Amino acid sequence: ASFIVRESMAVWRALVVGLVLAVAQAADKNQPHYHNGILPKFKAGPPASIGFRLSGSQLKALDNGENVLATIANKGGDGSCVAILDIPVPKRIIWDRITDYKRYPKMVSGVVCCETYKTQNMPNKKKNWSRYIVSAMGIKKEYFVEHTFEPYKSCMTFCLDYSRQSDFDDSVGYWYVDDHPTKKDVSRVYYSCRLKLRGWVPGPVKNYLMKTAVKQATLWVAKESKAQYDREQKGSPFSAFSLRRT
Repeated sequence: ASFIVRESMAVWRALVVGLVLAVAQAADKNQPHYHNGILPKFKAGPPASIGFRLSGSQLKALDNGENVLATIANKGGDGSCVAILDIPVPKRIIWDRITDYKRYPKMVSGVVCCETYKTQNMPNKKKNWSRYIVSAMGIKKEYFVEHTFEPYKSCMTFCLDYSRQSDFDDSVGYWYVDDHPTKKDVSRVYYSCRLKLRGWVPGPVKNYLMKTAVKQATLWVAKESKAQYDREQKGSPFSAFSLRRT
């Protein structure tokens, strides 16, 4: 998740409150996590596979260029936030930005470190394990994430690497990128995640944090993808290939 503050300093205040209220812990790559997963993991596939379908009003909002925010009901009784945004670039560029983990500190505000420590390529999947450090108002949290990218499904799911101890109690997430049904070179991007902090956090604070983080995630992807697409359209040598080599 990204922690971008544009609309209001209230985002930062809520984030700080949430992190301060969480029990202080120290991440440790040499120790296993406290459990093997509490939050239900997302299933790779189209939005229907995670229990979400766009309504008529949401489709209209997307046509108007809005960043749509919705809720998915979960078995536990609460919900996951999902953000949907139409971005005027081809799918390959969207995925190029999402999977460029080493550049997250440059692309995603609040991410100060993203280091890959393991990769695994399979016939239909690409797995990546990365160490993250996020910071807000001087408070830093470290955690370890396992990403599973399935190109043929145009989907990525992620969760904590439970073989290492993270500051967050649990985290799961989902990216899905679809071609726009009628517009050429326009992609419909879906993002959802759930985060469980260690310790008690007020429900309203947690909900505000998640809604804001989910919504802003699609925005940084839109900004970076448009910038790459513009460079390619202008024939700039600073292309996707050169981005990955920096």
